[in-house]
This record gives sequence, structure tokens and C-alpha cells, in this order.
Amino acid sequence: MGLVANLVELADIEPSLGTEELHLFDVRWYLDGRSGHRAFLEKHIRSAMFLDLDTCLCDPSTVDPALGRHPLPDPKSFESVLTSFGVSKSQLLVFYDDQAGSIAARAWWMASAIGYQAALLNGGLSAASNSMFESGESPIRSMPRLPYTSSTMSWDPDLVISEPELKALLSQGNAILLDARSKERYLGINETVDPKAGHIPGAVSAFWRQNVDRRNRFKHPNEIAKNFLQLGIGPTTEKEVISSCGSGVTACHNIFTLQYALQLQARLFPPSFSGWCHTLGNEIET
Repeated sequence: MGLVANLVELADIEPSLGTEELHLFDVRWYLDGRSGHRAFLEKHIRSAMFLDLDTCLCDPSTVDPALGRHPLPDPKSFESVLTSFGVSKSQLLVFYDDQAGSIAARAWWMASAIGYQAALLNGGLSAASNSMFESGESPIRSMPRLPYTSSTMSWDPDLVISEPELKALLSQGNAILLDARSKERYLGINETVDPKAGHIPGAVSAFWRQNVDRRNRFKHPNEIAKNFLQLGIGPTTEKEVISSCGSGVTACHNIFTLQYALQLQARLFPPSFSGWCHTLGNEIET
């Protein structure tokens, strides 16, 4: 299944806010520990519902650190979360945050991967004027919990990659592994999140912030294409492109951007560096 990088403008979807045509989700989350839900309660775009990264977009019950800080939940469980909001695959799901889509892209990726029509809101929260904000909870329950159930349904192997397969592709020289973290964390400078510093051997730095401008809006596809071409990624790229980050969240921003600008489908390495550095014997570069 291919993903569609649907980028929408607030002016275009405003007439549909609060209707059955569209569901708007606020996916704010902060690496420094601030509460995204508290920020949502204080102010959010009209009709938006809160979708929590820690309880809805990852599986907090997973105890294996090799799966990373934000392990993907079972896709069937995630679909249960979406249906608890009353959404269907005939409706458009639009996701936003206040960090240029770096968190919302994870929700876009997950929803798209299981067949929903999903989009990112260009500019995120900053795209709205004061008259479009409201506070408090939305009428629909805003914080469902993942119903962790066993399921044989798994993520599409064309969209994700396992650690053994990643190692094989890298050793054969058949992959370009992107690291969406900041250049400092990629180099192992001032690492404050994971227990080890550095990056997966062979990974190239592709900070997700380079995909957007100062207004948190996506750059023109031509400018984005030039940036990725410097990393060896272009229309004629034969190597497989893999996206990683710290825990499989901002990596989705690069996946969205590559699809948006180049119509190139990259695969996600869900554990990313936080999972890699917990696996005994894995080397780390700085």
C-alpha cells in the first residue's frame, strides 16, 4: 500500500470543520515532558480532538527497550482508537501540532498505513487565527486509551523495516538510512534523551526541520528536492530509502516530505536509534 502525502490549508478545510466530512486531530506532544493535553485544553482549533502520542500512537505496555521509546502499537488496536472517535475510511482525517507537523506526521503515517484518508495541516496550530480557537474538551471523548488486544494484523512490510533487514541492506550498500534528529544529536553532542549518544552506522543526517520554513509551513517541493538530492536521493535513486530518528516519530516527517516533494516511498524503521542503542552488540557512530 502506498502512502499519500496530503497537505491541506486551513482555509480549504474550514467550511468542513465540525461536519461529518472531516475529523481534525490535535497531536501536540513535547520531548521536554510538557503536557500536550494540557496545551490542548488551553487552546485548540475549533472542533479538534486530542490524540495522545504516548497512549494512542504507541504501545506503552511494551517492555522491550529494543523496540524503542515509542513502539508501534498493533494496527488493529490503533484502528479501534480511530473508530472510537466515530471516524470512517470515507472521511478525511487531518492532523496538526505546533511543531511543524513533526509529531502529527506519526499519526498521518499510522492512519494512512491502515487505509484511512489522512492529511497534515500546513502550518499547524499557527495557521489559525484567534477567532478559530476554543478551549476545553471537544464534544467527542478526547483521550481514548488503546485497547491492547492480540491480533494477527501487522504493519505493511512495504512501509516498515525490521532491524535484521536494515542491517542486511546497509551491509550490501543497498539503502540510504536517514536520521531525522538534529545534527547535534546525530553527532552525539548534548544527548539528553537516550542512554547512548551518536547514530546508527551508515545513517546520514536529515534533520526534519529542513523540510519547513520559519512559519512552520512546508517548503516548496523543488527546494525540498534539492536538499534531499544532496543526500543522494532523487528521481533516479535505486537504493531503498529508510527513515529513522530517535523513536520512530519525527522519522515520519521525512517520509511525508519525500512523498510530498518527490513521490518517493520511504520505509520506517520504528525502533530508530532508541531501539538500536539498546540492542547488545550494535555499534554506534559519532
